[in-house]
Amino acid sequence: MCVCCICILITCVCICIFLVTSISTGDKENVVEDDIQQHTNKRKRETSMVWQVFKKCKESNMAICNQCGKQYKTGGNTTNLMDHLKRMHPTLLKDQPLEKAKCMTKFLERDILYSNTSEKKKRIDKLVLNMVASDVLPLNVVNNVGLTKLIHELDPRYKMPSKTHLRNVLLKNEYNSLKETLKAELQIVESVALTTDGWSSRANESYLTVTCHFVTESFELASKILSTNQLITPTNHSAVNIADTINNVVTEWGLQGKVVCVVTDNDATMKKACELLKIMHIPCFAHTINLLVQDVLKLPCVSEIIVKCKRTVAFFKASNIAYAKFKEEQGVNKPYSLIQEVPTRWNSALFMMQRILETNEAISRVLLKTPKSLPPFTADEITLIKELVEILNPFQDATVSVSADTKVTISLIIPTCCELRKQIFEMNSFISPEAKLVVDYLRVRMAERFSQYEERTATRLATILDPRFKKDGFLQPSNAEQAKKALELEVSTFLSKTTPRPQPTPPQPKRFSFMSQKLEDKVKSNKADAIILLRQYFETAHEAEEVNPLDYWKEHTKDTTALAILSKKYFCVPASSCASERAFSKAGQIVSDRRCALKSNIVDKLLFLNKNQKQ
Repeated sequence: MCVCCICILITCVCICIFLVTSISTGDKENVVEDDIQQHTNKRKRETSMVWQVFKKCKESNMAICNQCGKQYKTGGNTTNLMDHLKRMHPTLLKDQPLEKAKCMTKFLERDILYSNTSEKKKRIDKLVLNMVASDVLPLNVVNNVGLTKLIHELDPRYKMPSKTHLRNVLLKNEYNSLKETLKAELQIVESVALTTDGWSSRANESYLTVTCHFVTESFELASKILSTNQLITPTNHSAVNIADTINNVVTEWGLQGKVVCVVTDNDATMKKACELLKIMHIPCFAHTINLLVQDVLKLPCVSEIIVKCKRTVAFFKASNIAYAKFKEEQGVNKPYSLIQEVPTRWNSALFMMQRILETNEAISRVLLKTPKSLPPFTADEITLIKELVEILNPFQDATVSVSADTKVTISLIIPTCCELRKQIFEMNSFISPEAKLVVDYLRVRMAERFSQYEERTATRLATILDPRFKKDGFLQPSNAEQAKKALELEVSTFLSKTTPRPQPTPPQPKRFSFMSQKLEDKVKSNKADAIILLRQYFETAHEAEEVNPLDYWKEHTKDTTALAILSKKYFCVPASSCASERAFSKAGQIVSDRRCALKSNIVDKLLFLNKNQKQ
């Protein structure tokens, strides 16, 4: 190898060694710089906002305020500087609010959730469940973003329960707790009445709702829902199946021997079920009125005007322009809307005719101005509508009065029948022949529909025990006498069960010993005591119409204990089955189109909480 080649080889080797050394040194310097930068970042503290106003002197531990030139000694602590800003320059703090230290901010703003055993979490969970039940909300409302944000803003430590936990744990526990409370309350009650009715959900499933009514120890009327479940055999709606289902409810709640009667509609299957249960049955008075008035509305002389009213309302409901003109023609700030009839509720026809009378002028003006519209109502038709409204108004008032579930209504049935009969027989000044036919029809049909109530024990005794009516609340005097005899028997039986046996006393010398012998030989009769007790009751003056009969007997418990106890037995019976109807109307909101897959036991629990929880 020549000298030149050797020199070139040595030069290349030197260059490679130099490059390798340079690269290694550069990497080490970069690593050291990165470590220094990271260490600096870790050690770097957040700068307080006071240094935006103060300037620190490098020569001494002094800080000068840029606003007023005031000097303060500082050794790294900014407490005195911040105090100066608060006292002398508070506006600067408003413009530039003090930021919390990051560590303190994280500590204060972090969400320390309530534990599952926390009493506050349990209370809020119960309130969420009660909201779902009382407001008929879906169970998955707990997943709604808006509600979750609102709850978090009100209490960041509270976490909403999941839908599964709400349904399987909270709902179950609250239902069981409320059920045990109600069972304990029913154990001390001597007499209850039941109402029941069947309905079909939007999922096309049949349910039977059973409600319970009783008078408490403090003489207050209570109404509770017991069950909303499917029949034992869902495919069988026979009287036997209904009776077995009701009997299961009675057994489950421990009400054997306490049920005075069952109130249902006039359906023959329900009547037969009560016969199988061997429990007294009372047909719903509101349903009886509904059947009577529905027959009136189907009369040819009435159906024609009803059909025209429905067509007129449908015309305005179907046209936005016509409806807007109708409201404009009324010329008031809050114009009326028209009401359409619902075939299942007779009073909807009454409300429809009342609204047409109130807005007839506006209806006529719109129809006359609108081409190809319906003809307006004639004077004769308006007269007929007015007279029909006058005839049906008393039946609406009667329906409202007997449909309440917070006051005694069973004692109102017979007096209401008497009042309706009186009002109908006094209607003799009608002009239209159709109205006269309706009145004649009602005079005949009312006797057929209403006569059954004066012949039933529960309604008889409730009326005669009501201090507002007594024996004068009956249409037939013979029925009043029958009620009096039945009440005498009830009082006598009660006295025989409650009269204590005389305790033997040691003989004592008496001055008039012949009197003792006569008193011992005198036969005591519970029937005689009952007659005397009733005579005293009937001879007292009648109470005013606004008096609550339960309040009356509460005040007279000591004087007439037997009558007071019997009043609690019969006054608990409602005059209608509206309680069951209201229950499944609410259940229809629970089993909606969005929640038609709910299981029957969940429907039962939600409706139970909705009706029975304390508001």
